Formats: sequence, C-alpha cells, structure tokens
Amino acid sequence: MADESPTLDLLERLAAAPDRMTIDALCRQIGLPEPLVRGRLAHLVARGWVDADAEGVSYAIGVGALRPGSAYLSADRTARLAGPILSRLRDQLDESVRLVRLDGAAIVCLACRESAHDPAGPVVGRRFPAISAASGRAILAHRAPAEVDAILDDGVQAHTIDSVVSRAELYAALADCRTRGVAYERGELIPGVGCLAAAVRVPGLPVTDAISCGVPLPRLTPDHTDDIATALHHATATLAELLT
Repeated sequence: MADESPTLDLLERLAAAPDRMTIDALCRQIGLPEPLVRGRLAHLVARGWVDADAEGVSYAIGVGALRPGSAYLSADRTARLAGPILSRLRDQLDESVRLVRLDGAAIVCLACRESAHDPAGPVVGRRFPAISAASGRAILAHRAPAEVDAILDDGVQAHTIDSVVSRAELYAALADCRTRGVAYERGELIPGVGCLAAAVRVPGLPVTDAISCGVPLPRLTPDHTDDIATALHHATATLAELLT
C-alpha cells in the first residue's frame, strides 16, 4: 500500500488542479525525486490515466481515469439511488446539489447536479477537507468523537479568510449540526459561496454520506436557507429509506 500511495497522490493532485501541472510542481508537492515521479507518470500515461504534453513537461488528468471511477459509481448502490433524488432537489431549489462520502479526513463528491448559475462547476471525484466542508461536518457530527479528535489533531488548514480553524468553534459547529440536523458553512472553502448539508442516516449503519447544496452568498437569504434545510431533510430521509 505504501508503494501505491505516491501514484494515488499524483492522480489526486492532477485531478484537483485547475490547469496542467509541470513536472517541477509535481515533484515539489509530492516530495519525491524527479526520476521516480517521471517513472510513475510514464506508467499512468501508458494507461491513459494521465495526459502528457509532447515535451513531457506538463501533465493533466487523462480521460482514461474515468474508467475506474465510472466502474466504482456504477457499482455503488447509494450513488445510483441518489441520482433521481438529486435531480429533483436541484430542480426544486434551482441550486447545485451533491452527494458526498467520507474518506478518511476528506470528503469525496460521488454525484452532483449543477444549476445554471453554479460558480464551482462539476466536482465529481474532487476531495475536500471534511472538517471544513458542510457535508463533512454533517457526517462527522454523527461519527465517533475519537475520529473527530484525530482529524483535528492533524490541524485544520484555512482555505479562505472565512475558514474556521478554532477547535472550539469546530466542535460547536458539529454540536449545532446534531441539534438542527443540518450543517452550515459560509465561504470557508470557496470565497463567496455558502453550503448546507444533511447526513444520510440509515438505521443500524455508520454515517458515511451526505447531500449538500452550494449557494452563492448573495442568494443565501434567511428564507432560502430555511427552504434548503427543509429540502435536504426530505432528500436525505428519502435516500435513507431506499437504503434501508
């Protein structure tokens, strides 16, 4: 597993990058020597998972990387059942909605339905720090305290000037989610965008998934916030019932 992790790290960094990455930037971020990084990249290029320019200087995620991801999603019952629910929710709210899953200290987007005015765009496969995302907080609010402590012990990185990094404030946010049933964040991951999320709670099973709704802050009025929270409660309860 340790031998595989640098390769996975390469794929994740290329998938998250807004543009092509140079070999120098990849080596700095991964912290491995250039010959080793080039060897792993050559293997990924040969499989079509990574695209290289003609000079071998810059790289981007390749179309072949869709194959394992598509296979995973096709086999995932939750993602399949969530599709129609997300479509109805997007149409009802006229906002972008996403199904996410907890993966270690991060959340990964499994499915999304974008609105016409979505500033973020498609994010399927993207990873975000769970403790900073509303969807991650919605899930962590129902996980074991030791799991949350371990994430916080590793430190919380600020992504915007509005990011909450205080341990006490983050604990309070999780407690508020347990009370309200919905987690909130305003501009903590993407400047100018707020998010609400509710966990998918299936009786007898650990909470791993949530449905979130991202909204540009000018649109996130108190009335709209209430409407979104109500709709998220209904959507997650519907999905949980299907999964029972």
